Amino acid sequence: MVPRVSRRKGVPRSGGEKSPDTPFNTVAEAFLESFELLEEYAPIWYTEQHHQRALKAWRILQKSKTTR
Repeated sequence: MVPRVSRRKGVPRSGGEKSPDTPFNTVAEAFLESFELLEEYAPIWYTEQHHQRALKAWRILQKSKTTR
């Protein structure tokens, strides 16, 4: 079992910013909301590996937002 680690590392919240509704934006928004919940509540099964994968995806989405 992986020890529970606080993962509040200053990842900015989405802030409820609204984007035009496209399939990509819908999926991205749902992922970001789920990511924020996982980071906030850090369930016991949410391992460091899960965290790193989600953080990598979060960074890709954030980068994508700035290039659109």
